[in-house]
Amino acid sequence: MKLFTKTALAAAGISMATMAFAADPLHNTTWQTYDDGKPKGTVKITESNGVLTGKLIATNSAKGKKHVGMTVIKGLKADGGGKYSGGTITDPEKGKDYRMTASLNGNSLKLKGYIGPFSRSQTWKKK
Repeated sequence: MKLFTKTALAAAGISMATMAFAADPLHNTTWQTYDDGKPKGTVKITESNGVLTGKLIATNSAKGKKHVGMTVIKGLKADGGGKYSGGTITDPEKGKDYRMTASLNGNSLKLKGYIGPFSRSQTWKKK
């Protein structure tokens, strides 16, 4: 009986450890960005040590091509339940950083950038 109990406890511990190290649902995902309802570019989100980063990997305009490769999301962390906070988002054209939050709902990612008490939202679609 002792052997069974020890085996069960060990299996439960391994299972919980595996869940703790599972990748975030945004890790290694690609998103079509939109601005004013029009497709703007493509951002790839990766995760390292619980921190999400998004890099612009393509753009739909000749003017925006110079920004490809730019990190546009930094420091974003999961709060649980598909909610994210603590990061910043950069407007590639203006070079300005804004505090941000995000929420994941299926294949949609709603981002909200803040400057003081004002905010602006965008919804990106998973590619």
